[in-house]
Amino acid sequence: MTGLPGTEALLRELDRWASDGKIARIWWRDDDLQRPTPALEPLLAMAYATGWAPGLAVVPEGSDTDALTSRLAGTGAELLVHGFAHRNHAEADEKKCEFPASRLLTDKCRDARDGLTRLREAFPFQLLPCFVPPWNRIAPDVLECLADCGFRGLSTFGPRHGLDAAPGLRCVNTHIDVIDWRGTREFVGREGVATALAFHLEARRFGRADAEEPSGLLTHHLVMVDEDWRALESLVLGLKSHAAVDLIAPRDCFCL
Repeated sequence: MTGLPGTEALLRELDRWASDGKIARIWWRDDDLQRPTPALEPLLAMAYATGWAPGLAVVPEGSDTDALTSRLAGTGAELLVHGFAHRNHAEADEKKCEFPASRLLTDKCRDARDGLTRLREAFPFQLLPCFVPPWNRIAPDVLECLADCGFRGLSTFGPRHGLDAAPGLRCVNTHIDVIDWRGTREFVGREGVATALAFHLEARRFGRADAEEPSGLLTHHLVMVDEDWRALESLVLGLKSHAAVDLIAPRDCFCL
């Protein structure tokens, strides 16, 4: 990472982790996968170049599972369940959500169960029983239902409230979103990612965030371009070279 412009604060933070004898575990999730597209290729190229296994959140309904099976074979990618149809069921005055409190619990549980069943059948070896709600929002009443359906993990965005979202449902979130959704709706840049990661690692080190929760990088291949991935790849290769960093796979987060 030495010599990468804009990463000085992150390097200092990682050096502090190293001096404390700590290892910063970091994982990577990408959302909204339904089929192989040209937009997926730079993501897979980064995964190959860095040796870092991404967790790809797949939308069950409407996905081309045959094409995905063929393209993802041998890539090391691990798959997560991204809701069911990525369809907004929120009321007009609510933020977008596929599994909101205002929706019938029976309908929410049915969709979650059907999504897991479909993807398990399509990807028996790559799928992890982990639920990623679209828009990173989910009503609390669904959580126990997820565990009953066979899910063993939950991932949203932001600090988790505890190790388990419900009995038997390990929670490991993402914390560094590489897209500026409230502004340009484009990549925040390598420096922006590095700054956000340094902030989260510092929060973990001082106990302002769960020290045991791996820091989660969140990408969005459908809105990113080649230049974004090249910048991100250079940062990730720098992270990989640091003694205090362990780039882990999704299954390591959820102990699966």
